Parts: sequence; C-alpha cells; structure tokens
Amino acid sequence: MKKIFALLAVAGLASAASASVTYTDSQNDLFNNGFSHLDITSVDVSHTATTITFEINVRGAMDPGAGGSSWGKYMIGIDTGAAGGASDNGWTRPINWTGGQGIDFWVGTWADNGGYGMGGELRSQPGGALLDATYTTGLLIGGSTSNFKQTITLSRAALGLTGNDTFRFDVMSSGGGGSDPGVDHLSVAGLATTDWSVASDSGTFASYTIPTPGALALVGIGGLVAARRRRA
Repeated sequence: MKKIFALLAVAGLASAASASVTYTDSQNDLFNNGFSHLDITSVDVSHTATTITFEINVRGAMDPGAGGSSWGKYMIGIDTGAAGGASDNGWTRPINWTGGQGIDFWVGTWADNGGYGMGGELRSQPGGALLDATYTTGLLIGGSTSNFKQTITLSRAALGLTGNDTFRFDVMSSGGGGSDPGVDHLSVAGLATTDWSVASDSGTFASYTIPTPGALALVGIGGLVAARRRRA
C-alpha cells in the first residue's frame, strides 16, 4: 500500500511539472469589436518532454467548418532569451515590439485550412526562414481549430528549449492581408492599433517557465527515499 501511495505521489508531481498556465486578455479591446473571432480572451500554455502547446481562445467563432469567420490569422512571437532577438517578424507584418523587446521565433497560423483544421508556419528570426509548416513535414508544428479555440503545438527542440528554460512571448490576431497589423495583442490590455492601416504595438511579453518534465518527480522520489530511510 505504501508503494502505491508513493507511486501516486510521484505521478502527481510529474503532472505538476507540465501543468497548463492561463494568460487572460481584456475583451472588446479591438478598434472594431465586431471582429469577435479576433478578440483574444485567454491563452493556455503547457508543455511535455518534447513539445510546447499554445491554446488561443477567442470571443467569436473562428472555425469555418462550424460557421465561424474563416479569414482570421493568429500569430506568436517567441523570445527564448538567445542573443540577437529580432525587431521584425516572420510575416513582415506592421508590428512593433516595444521596449527593446525582440523575438527569436515566429509562428503564423490560419483557420481556413481547407475548411477545417489549422494551417501554420514556424519561422526563425531574424530573417524569417521557414523551419517547418503544416503543409510541409508538419513535424515541428501542428494543431487544430475548434470553433472558439486554436491549438498550436511546437517542437521544443526546434526552439532550443530542451531543459529548464524560461521563454517570453506575445500572441496576436490579425486579418488576411499581408500588411494587416496585430489587431489584438495578448500583451496589451487596451487597443493595440486603431485601424488596419496603423502598425500595432506590443506590451510587455508574458513569460512561461519550463521545469524539465519529470524533474519534480525526481525530487519527489528523493524525498520519498529520504523519508523511508528516516523511518527505517
């Protein structure tokens, strides 16, 4: 029985090592609040031993297969802390990273991927080189669209986040035009832009810390072993 409780404790610690974190955003903070499928309500971030997942939740339906608006684009700028973070982005959108912030990777996705699912690209910065896309190998980026949510899963190895790491990020929504700004930024509580023709400005990036999956479980094992020795 003691052994069973010990295993359950370790399993609980391992689960905690990859628990999801929710980042909330203000609602109705667009220059046109009729674009409800671009209004980010929250973003959930989680990880496993090999992946990082972003779940982007919006106020209005984005899934064209469920009657939602099909032209929304969803984007993530990721700063891993590597030297030389870029001030631009992989889709050359008019987006300003304020306060000297920069990004090392860019994720751009769309909901209208043949009517269902998600299409997306992972690009390195600076330069915007394509690392992978759902229309190529789909090994480094994948995901799905389910009405009010888009789920994006990225390879940790591709981002260089293979151990205990903290990365910073911003999530944005936009339109289908190549010159459209970030209509809604997770990092901004109010308006990120006042019009399609005006560049958007980020706020301070959010951050997410990755303990090595299983690291807390190892700590738990050590504690259980120590406790067993004390009882012996």
